[in-house]
Amino acid sequence: MTPMSAMRRGAFTLGVFALITAGSVAVTRALTAERITQHQQAYQHRQLQAVLPQAFVDTSIDQLLESTFDLPDADALGHRKPAIGWQISRDNHRAIILPVITRQGYSGEIDLLVGIDEQQRISGVRVTYHQETPGLGDKIERQRSDWITRFNGLSLDELPASAWAVKKDGGQFDGFTGATITPRAVVQAVYTALQYVAEMPLPTSAEEPSQ
Repeated sequence: MTPMSAMRRGAFTLGVFALITAGSVAVTRALTAERITQHQQAYQHRQLQAVLPQAFVDTSIDQLLESTFDLPDADALGHRKPAIGWQISRDNHRAIILPVITRQGYSGEIDLLVGIDEQQRISGVRVTYHQETPGLGDKIERQRSDWITRFNGLSLDELPASAWAVKKDGGQFDGFTGATITPRAVVQAVYTALQYVAEMPLPTSAEEPSQ
């Protein structure tokens, strides 16, 4: 075999190897991306179900994904770009889920989902993102404590405006020992969600939510 033939054969072998490697990486990336998307959707589904009224606990992931609507004035809920909410209607029952962002946490941004029923009562609240101090501020997570469930059933009519605060500020809600800033931010975010529903023109049960 001449040196030129050897070089050509080596180049061909390297080319084939590169193609196979690139193809394997592409396939792996595609499969991984699909799996990540599925996990993200499943996690979001569990979080959305957790804040829905009891009448909607069996709502499927497909139903939730098809029930979105564009939030008017999304910046009022802390969003810096367009955002969506969820609206579900069934058997004369109606529920809305609002994504709310507060940047008043001790370590910055806290993201929440707030479920509200047709009587504008809170059906559930869950924190979906935060960077609060482990062992202190992370008590806003449902798996860490039941503090977040104390909003359930409340509406704007249930409490005067001054009561929507932690007890240290003269309000009704417990704070956390050594971490008042975190619960203060969450209380205000939930109160903002109730005010938003009371003031903003949201889809009615007769309207089709945008998809």
